Amino acid sequence: MLPVQNEIVDAMDEIIGNGYKELYLKQIVGARDAIFAEMCHELNITNHHHIQRCYLDKRNVTKDKLIRWLETVCFLFDSNAVPLLYAAQEVTERVNELREDKIDDQDTIIKLQQQLLHKGDEDFKSVKNTVQQELKSYSSVLTRSCSSALSSKKLEAVVRKVAVTEDMSKNAIVYGLAETEHEKLLEKVEEVLAEIGERPKLTNCCRVGTKKDTVIRPVKISLNSSDHVNQILRYAKLLHTKVGYSGIYICPDRTAAQRKADKQLWDQLKAKRKLEPEKDHRIRNGGIVSSVRDSAPVVSNSG
Repeated sequence: MLPVQNEIVDAMDEIIGNGYKELYLKQIVGARDAIFAEMCHELNITNHHHIQRCYLDKRNVTKDKLIRWLETVCFLFDSNAVPLLYAAQEVTERVNELREDKIDDQDTIIKLQQQLLHKGDEDFKSVKNTVQQELKSYSSVLTRSCSSALSSKKLEAVVRKVAVTEDMSKNAIVYGLAETEHEKLLEKVEEVLAEIGERPKLTNCCRVGTKKDTVIRPVKISLNSSDHVNQILRYAKLLHTKVGYSGIYICPDRTAAQRKADKQLWDQLKAKRKLEPEKDHRIRNGGIVSSVRDSAPVVSNSG
């Protein structure tokens, strides 16, 4: 029914050394099932939970059988169950230690977040003080009648404008990306960026504007730094050479005034291309550059 004690001990020592592998547990369960099956058969019962004194105290249950059963059960309990209980206790203690470490780590993260927020407030105050000092230096050459221009509200407006500009430098706008119901927008944007070899971590990704059936809304993406945005904008022109992506454009995030100026420039470009189709026309450095094909470009004076 069971291997001899020496074989079990040797096997157990080898398996324990490997960290209580599955074979060790199967041996214990198998030995338990074997001894219970024999006892149930001899006692003529169907469930080992019924192994009680009233069933054991029968003539057919000899003293030798009881001794062998007791010896086997004691061996299983002492040599197998108890070590497992100790191991389980060690695992439980280790889990508790890891749980306490996790709580400590969470406390550390919270403290770091608080320090980061405090640092952000200090940076904002530093920018505000710098702007105020620059304005004071500039105001020293003006008359006293202009002193009202340095009100606290206007200073706040200047500081906020600087902060908004800084935030916008970390954004980019994707135009022409098809819009569908229940779309996975983040995956769509990541596929577009992958086409130009960029796989940055996006901090935000959303459609901009009111949804209309006839209009594809642009997508605003946000990254951790303006350097990442500049990297994407540098390679965005490669999309025009990609099959299925030639109608997608990636541009910097602009203010309302900048978008209005850009629209006027694009309207002028469209008109130029219509009036002079024999030439190449494109936008460069805030103006329209025209050139005869296969010749040097000529800067247009229009607009």
